[in-house]
Amino acid sequence: MTAIFLKEDKIIKNYLYPGNGRYIILKNKIIYIKYLRELNWIIGTIEDTKESLKHIQNDMLKYIEELRYENNGYIWIHDTSYTLVAHPFRQDKIGTYDIELKDATGTLITKKFIDITLKKPLGVFIEYNWVKPNENSFSKKLGFFKLYENFSWVIGAGLYIDDIENKILENKILLEKRIDKYINLVIVISCIIILIIGFLSVYVSNRINKVFTLYKKKVKTKELLLKNLNENLEKKVKIAIKESKYKDRAMLHQSRLARMGVMLSMIAHQWRQPLSKVSAILMQLETANKFNEANSSLIQSSVNESNKLLFYMSNTIDDFRNFFKPDKKKVDFYIKNTCEEVISLTSASISALEIEFIKDINVDIRINGYEREFTQVILNLITNAKDALVERKIKNPKIILSVKQKNDYLFLCIQDNANGVKEEDLDLIFEPYFTTKGSLQGTGLGLYMSKMIIEKNMQGQLDVENINNGARFCIKIKV
Repeated sequence: MTAIFLKEDKIIKNYLYPGNGRYIILKNKIIYIKYLRELNWIIGTIEDTKESLKHIQNDMLKYIEELRYENNGYIWIHDTSYTLVAHPFRQDKIGTYDIELKDATGTLITKKFIDITLKKPLGVFIEYNWVKPNENSFSKKLGFFKLYENFSWVIGAGLYIDDIENKILENKILLEKRIDKYINLVIVISCIIILIIGFLSVYVSNRINKVFTLYKKKVKTKELLLKNLNENLEKKVKIAIKESKYKDRAMLHQSRLARMGVMLSMIAHQWRQPLSKVSAILMQLETANKFNEANSSLIQSSVNESNKLLFYMSNTIDDFRNFFKPDKKKVDFYIKNTCEEVISLTSASISALEIEFIKDINVDIRINGYEREFTQVILNLITNAKDALVERKIKNPKIILSVKQKNDYLFLCIQDNANGVKEEDLDLIFEPYFTTKGSLQGTGLGLYMSKMIIEKNMQGQLDVENINNGARFCIKIKV
């Protein structure tokens, strides 16, 4: 039986008779499909009982004539020779040649039904005008026809268009009622949700207000604390600035004292040889006087020699006094002259300690800055190298002063062979009051002040690194 059934969509698309009720079919496909199902059911029933169909054919036709669907729906059958086989409302025409049957427009509808169905045996829709059961006026009707080849039957079913429209109207009214019902339900649910949201909004708003009020109180408290802190901080800053200035003055004073100590030590080294010569001249005069050999020529030559030595000693004092005189403004000066001046001041003390001093000055560059302060930095670096060599008792002690130019920068480096700076001290060596000489020998301010002079006053750079069993301090200044 299932082999008889076809998909309704395919039938509607492929076997619709052109121009007959197409607009109604497209809108009411579900109702038209009922025709197909009814006819398929009948054909399926006939197919299942075809073995004994000859015996029960009349009973089957009576059963078919009794079938009803919708308001005025029924089934009728013609054979392919235009003979009426079954019809619930035309019993007097059963078995007669029915080709002359016409509709309201005068169309031979039996001929039309059978001819079109023979062309499209799987099913076809045909629109025509026909009288409803128990009525006299014609109504537009839509029929569905299908051929059952075993008996050469054309089985038809149909619905009146106004019944379809009434059904559509009923469904429309029912749908509108359902839509109204759903709209009312949505409105009720929306009102409930709005009430819940309103309640939650009020609750959340109250909570936010409480939190905001508490936050304002905390902020006000913090503002008061911050105000008090600012007042106290201003006092503390003033005290800190005052203490910092005091410390800076103390550091400068200590640095000056240290420089004075260095100056006195160097003056002592510079004066030691001239004083020895003056002492020798006096001893020579004393001996000559003791042996009555002193004469005016000897005395005059001794006085002249002594005057030269005293003049040298006086110039030494002037050199050191100018050396430690603070600069008030930047000037242009040549690096070679500055280095020669420092070497002259330190040569006596370095020679006395038997330290080899190597001078490697390949260029004479002019730079702008505080000449006295720059000279003090070089002197401090040479003095530190000398002290390290002496303290560590280095054999064949050596100090190298080199001046080179790379691109637009001057590099002045002072290197020794005193085994370098300990790795843990490299990051601390320029810190104030840090010293490796002990509290009795060093103040820890020399390198700190040197770095401040080079980097703050002269916008340069002072670094240290360990190289070739010693330390190398390098000054980098833009030419």
